[in-house]
Amino acid sequence: MIAANVSLPPGDSPDLILVPATPEERITSIKLNSVAWKGPLDIDTYIERENHLFAQNLTRDGLTCWILVDKSEPEGDRTILSSCETYKKKALLAHGGRVEDVSTHGIGSVYCRPEFRGKGYAKRMFEELSGKLDTWKMEKESRGKALFTILFSDIGKSFYAQFGWKPFLSSHMALPPLSIGGQSNGNANSTRDLYAEDVEKFICNESVTAKLRDQLCDASQKTTGSKIAIIPDFDHFVWHWAREEFFSKNLLPHRSPPVIKGTGNDEARVYCAWNRNFGEEPEDNVLYILRWVYDDPQSAEEEQTLVQAMAAILRRAQREAHEWNMHAVEFWNPTPLLQKAVKMLDSDAQVVHREKSSISSLRWTGAQQGLGDDVEWFLNEKYTWC
Repeated sequence: MIAANVSLPPGDSPDLILVPATPEERITSIKLNSVAWKGPLDIDTYIERENHLFAQNLTRDGLTCWILVDKSEPEGDRTILSSCETYKKKALLAHGGRVEDVSTHGIGSVYCRPEFRGKGYAKRMFEELSGKLDTWKMEKESRGKALFTILFSDIGKSFYAQFGWKPFLSSHMALPPLSIGGQSNGNANSTRDLYAEDVEKFICNESVTAKLRDQLCDASQKTTGSKIAIIPDFDHFVWHWAREEFFSKNLLPHRSPPVIKGTGNDEARVYCAWNRNFGEEPEDNVLYILRWVYDDPQSAEEEQTLVQAMAAILRRAQREAHEWNMHAVEFWNPTPLLQKAVKMLDSDAQVVHREKSSISSLRWTGAQQGLGDDVEWFLNEKYTWC
């Protein structure tokens, strides 16, 4: 039911329940939240986009649309008081030198229509969700439950923290687009474009995942607490690309779909994958670097070579941003090496610590499984966003 002229129960009513939406209710939920997230698309095209994303490997079997409703209302005629989506994801957990394959959920599309706000519905939804999500679709997992879940807050750090989703490092660096004739830094001749199959080969291969397992294992032996990471499998990148390709097809029909998915330097063994975000306003058009892959240098000479290669890769990203009329190139939680590479290109660039939007947040319940109270999030990069 979309009409707002109904008698609304209070947010703490015992009659409110959180349930998976029916297929029809999912579409209703999408129509409701379209005012916030459809961007430059009309409603019908926005629904088409959401169905397109739903069909991707990453979400086809793991996405759940949740709705807060009054249990006294009949299915098919329920007023949606608040809604969100959850996405099951593969992850790694390390504790005391042991690494486990686990599963988690990412939470997104949190929405309550304006005329229903201030009544405690979003609060009630998260109270209910925190009780359901740990075991939701976890029957086949070794522990039978998720030890952590993630979300990215666009309303600051405090609201979700009250339900256990505590804010983690949420920083980024950005560079402006650059025309083809712009000044070059680093060894641009050694930089080459990556297509989808290259990203799968160089960023999602078994060796990269094995190194991540070793990194988590080593860190869990050296310091207390648990270490977690969302596995950067190829399905994550395909999902992000499905977004940009859909927008490109509908907003720029005169252009061929974007096929360059990143860039890299084989000699320095550094690669990145990106996607283009098309927003409603020009400043919302951003080329996001989803993931960086490189080996830590073992000498000052290796570090200089790596930083120069990173700078050249970022220059290529700036040019790609210009080609697609992006407002900026942005990547999350830059390492000291990446910060040095950015400074080679723009000495005034600064690390931005976000306080309101895209706040990486994690709810940890591993203490109940004897894994301690502390957890460290590895690979908190843009590919994990949902």
